[in-house]
Amino acid sequence: MHTSNLYKKIILLFFFIILSINAFASEILKRLDNYVQFPNITVLDHKGNQSNLKFNKNLKTKGYVINFWATWCIPCKKELPDLSLLQSKIKKHDIEILTISIDKKNIEDQIKFLSKNGASNLSHFFDKKMSIFKSLKLRGIPTTVFVDNKGNVLSIHEGILKWGDEIIVRQVKDLFY
Repeated sequence: MHTSNLYKKIILLFFFIILSINAFASEILKRLDNYVQFPNITVLDHKGNQSNLKFNKNLKTKGYVINFWATWCIPCKKELPDLSLLQSKIKKHDIEILTISIDKKNIEDQIKFLSKNGASNLSHFFDKKMSIFKSLKLRGIPTTVFVDNKGNVLSIHEGILKWGDEIIVRQVKDLFY
């Protein structure tokens, strides 16, 4: 009889753990209460040419997932393949993933790093002066910013995520629909 009470307590504990995990997962990507405009600051593209990120140039695109990273950031390196996986899962929903490096290394070395670390299918930009990073008052990397096609920052997530996880994929889509 005592053993059955112990089993009941263990089952009840697992039940609460599962509920708390699901509650946490539902809160990962929160919308900002007040949207801010993504700064119109020049960055470098993958060829080293100056480029402005213009969000309304393609009205078909619903939004952008913009990940800030650097080659020296170990969590960023772990996250890159998951961002590629996310891209493959949300491309059909007209959501694009962009990366913006805040690294000071030359662009060619960074492109090689991205390719070697499973992120060659993403669009890459480079902000060696960290102008956008500073303008948005971001605090660390990796940080991911969600921007609609009008340039409104909808949400900001600091830290690494398993971007290919179905809960996260659904939350990303929900931000833009």
